[in-house]
Amino acid sequence: MQGGFILSNKILIKGLVSLVFVIIATLQFSTLTSAAATSKVGWISTSNGTVTVKSGPGASYKTVGFLKNNASVSVYSHTKNGWTEIGYKSKRAYVATQSLRMYSYLMDKKKAYTYKSGGVIFTLKYQGKYFGWDQWIDNDDISVAREDSKGLYFGWPDDREYLTNLVYPLKVGKEWVTSDITYKIISIDGTLKTPAGTFENVVTTKSSYGFIDYYAPNVGSIKVTLEGKTISELIRLDNK
Repeated sequence: MQGGFILSNKILIKGLVSLVFVIIATLQFSTLTSAAATSKVGWISTSNGTVTVKSGPGASYKTVGFLKNNASVSVYSHTKNGWTEIGYKSKRAYVATQSLRMYSYLMDKKKAYTYKSGGVIFTLKYQGKYFGWDQWIDNDDISVAREDSKGLYFGWPDDREYLTNLVYPLKVGKEWVTSDITYKIISIDGTLKTPAGTFENVVTTKSSYGFIDYYAPNVGSIKVTLEGKTISELIRLDNK
């Protein structure tokens, strides 16, 4: 009887130990899943080309890599000493918070943009880099776009004309001058519907000429109006 009692206790203890390991594993998985679910997307924002990635929250920690401007990363937390925890090569790492932007209004290179302007319909597709700018082509017409810590820019190389579309950080009332035109941010949290879809967190600007421009996160320009009339509008947004 005693031997049977001891054997039963051993089986019970092994069962309890196994149960403990299952609970621990479940909690760890739940924690990781919760962390992944609560992460946000951020964009590297620098005018220096790349940002250094550190193994810990400080400049003295080991350098584990580099990220280029506008690279998207998963953001998990911010420290009090100016560092942000991110996902990097399937691990956690850190970058200086000041080199990170939690929004982007740059055009999505994986999409084809179809606009209607003045009764004319045209489609812009990404065609690679042009001296550091994103190059977009509609038939033979070339336009370029880029984004850094100071703002969003668009231009036409053939005409040697370049504009500052947005100035960062975004703030209602902020003004700037580009090509002798004054622009002002009048809204940063709007919702706008076009034939291409409904867009939220839309930034709206108004120029000294009366043009009103609308920009959607991760999409770029979605509409331009003048005195209540549509001048240009995004009517399709397709995967390339």
